[in-house]
Amino acid sequence: MAAGGTGGHLFPGIAIAREIAKIDKSAEILFIVTRKYQDKMILMKEGFKYYALPTKGLVGKKAIEKLVFPIFLMLAVLQFLLIVTLKKPRAVVGTGGYASFVPLFVGILFRIPTLISEQDSYPGFTTRMLSRYVTQVHIAHRKAGLFLKAKKLYVTGNPIRNKIFDGTRAEAIDYFELSKTKKTVLILGGSHGARSINKVFSEIFKEHSFPGKQFILQTGDTDFNWVKESLQGAKAEVRILPFIEKMNLAYAAADLVFSRAGALATAEITATGIPSVLIPYPFAASGHQEENARRLERIGASVVLLDKNLSTDAVFDLINSFFSDTGRLEKMHNAAISSCKRNAAKKIATHVLSISRSGGSCVQKC
Repeated sequence: MAAGGTGGHLFPGIAIAREIAKIDKSAEILFIVTRKYQDKMILMKEGFKYYALPTKGLVGKKAIEKLVFPIFLMLAVLQFLLIVTLKKPRAVVGTGGYASFVPLFVGILFRIPTLISEQDSYPGFTTRMLSRYVTQVHIAHRKAGLFLKAKKLYVTGNPIRNKIFDGTRAEAIDYFELSKTKKTVLILGGSHGARSINKVFSEIFKEHSFPGKQFILQTGDTDFNWVKESLQGAKAEVRILPFIEKMNLAYAAADLVFSRAGALATAEITATGIPSVLIPYPFAASGHQEENARRLERIGASVVLLDKNLSTDAVFDLINSFFSDTGRLEKMHNAAISSCKRNAAKKIATHVLSISRSGGSCVQKC
């Protein structure tokens, strides 16, 4: 399972792996990730074995990083060749991103059955480069297929973890120590946080009290201390966290969410039916976050607020307009729920096991 670099690529791999383990308890699942601390810690908590390769991204990097890229690429290829020799994998699964490139590339060279699960509306570099050579490609959104030349292409949906559906609102209120009577707004900048989002919300919480509303703000580790310090004596009621361990309970508590528009975030938000304001990361490769957000805006599940238009006035107006129109929130909830394919991870797991047993061709009805 070649995944990692970001939670948006790692957690879909974990979701698929969980379903593989349910279907075939004899299957051995090994993750190939980056050397990022977060990748290792998540997999240790999830209980999966892993190898960490010295992989580096290329798209959007500085000149010096591009210069040393071939060195890290060759080191990663050599290390994975050793893993292939030792483990003799029956299938290689990649969830997109640079962490998937080397395992998928080597798998293709050695004619090992290979499968890509692509979560974004606009496919990433790895998926675009390798789609025509892998055994199967599974996409979350039909539009992504327009950019690919795959031998076998399936519109399967985004693989999401079943655990995000665990927990009730009452449990969430207790866990975050929130009021039972107030509406809850969840603010997410991704697993590493988002400086522009943290800055605007820090300012708005000092200016406005928001009666009848409460907030959960995930800042990321880097921004946590200054955000916490700046909000001493804030007018609004805010729970500030560097990272939300129990995201399922954060979703269970939320009536509205402000979030970046990564594939994982948008998949989990729609699956849980939360009306959302999506703020695409402006420097995402090929603008894929804005494409993700625009797709949900078109179906009425979200409102897009571009980072360049992010301001205290814009956020204040949006929050007030949403909660003054409960019918609008209900329509957005229904649109979000209707757009989600909850069984995507199970479907992909079935395909993975099928190609691993058949050498590449899907011999059962997937």
